[in-house]
Amino acid sequence: MTTPQHRAALGGTGCVILGAGLAGLSLADALLTRGVTSPITLIDVREEFPDDRTWCFWDVHPHPYRHLVSHRWACWSFSGHGATHRQRSASAPYCHLPARRFYEDVLSRLSAAPNCTLVLGTTVQDVRGQPGTVRVRTSAGEVTAAHCFDALATAGPTWARLGPATGEQQLSQRFLGWFVRAPRPVFDPSCMTLMDFDVTPNGELRFMYVLPFSTTSALVEDTSIGFHGVPADASRDEIRRYLGARFGLHEVEVLREEESVLPMVSARPPRGDAAAPVIAVGNAAGAVRPSSGYAFIRTQRHVARLADAFARGRPGPVPVERPREARLDAVFLEALRDDPPGFANHLLSLGRRMPGDRFARFMMDAASPADVLAMVAALPKGPFARAAARSIATGRMP
Repeated sequence: MTTPQHRAALGGTGCVILGAGLAGLSLADALLTRGVTSPITLIDVREEFPDDRTWCFWDVHPHPYRHLVSHRWACWSFSGHGATHRQRSASAPYCHLPARRFYEDVLSRLSAAPNCTLVLGTTVQDVRGQPGTVRVRTSAGEVTAAHCFDALATAGPTWARLGPATGEQQLSQRFLGWFVRAPRPVFDPSCMTLMDFDVTPNGELRFMYVLPFSTTSALVEDTSIGFHGVPADASRDEIRRYLGARFGLHEVEVLREEESVLPMVSARPPRGDAAAPVIAVGNAAGAVRPSSGYAFIRTQRHVARLADAFARGRPGPVPVERPREARLDAVFLEALRDDPPGFANHLLSLGRRMPGDRFARFMMDAASPADVLAMVAALPKGPFARAAARSIATGRMP
């Protein structure tokens, strides 16, 4: 999919958004929705918007893109050691939102807005400024604006404040997935596979993730959480093996492939300067939940708060998560670092012992105190107590 507009003129006094991915486009859309009429300039190196991503989440929080969800599952499963545990929630189903729908919907509004400029095929080279004046040097010229939002994730100017670059010393989630079409009905579209741990061990937390869109089509992802991951060809081989072992499929049509690496780092509190010239948004601010990798809902909630502040004339950084979630994530990450492959047993325990509604709320930062207590009761006390002590001792506890 190509963009409906590509304007070359740079300049303005409103805001410049670095990055036109999920966070950048959502922020521009939110600003327009709140009646912002000052100039909004988005800059991105991409030249088109292909159907390149899959966003998934539990439908716990309201957001402006619910109408774009293509599939919902009220049932999801955890499998391992020969057993399968299913959770269900009619009120908080698991949702799939294709990038294509999101891009088409948002870009149609941005292209119709006279104050919105989308500059593609352009790299950000340098960002300098002070409160009230920001200069962004790009490969297409210089942009001047009153405020700058960094939605470039690990490639932007604010990532160094959040965490280290992805590498062998950085705990990360790596996945490679195939959208497949089977020659005969084999998938159960009523229940998605959240985690199937009956896969080839690789010394990390490894599982297969399956979104069954119909009886003959699905997204099948090989996911590994740890410090090294696996080569792409090894993931493809594992998907082939899994399709044969689990579904008896030895020949499938691969419609599309997608892959990504998500650094699993705890978010840092944003700087308190309400007039900060560069404000992190989305992944650059820690919107990827470090204990799970989910980012869509966090991004929408973060964008909404940033846009509200901007529309009130008080733009500035806002935190992505509450302190409680940050502390829980720190403990989860510490336990995961200690024994990545063994963490599968903890997740299977959550799948077996937690009700679906509670699990969905916990995953989407909406857990009540009772939900947190249910999660604690479902997990073994020893490993997580030791993880909590280590996270405090090492300074990783927020």
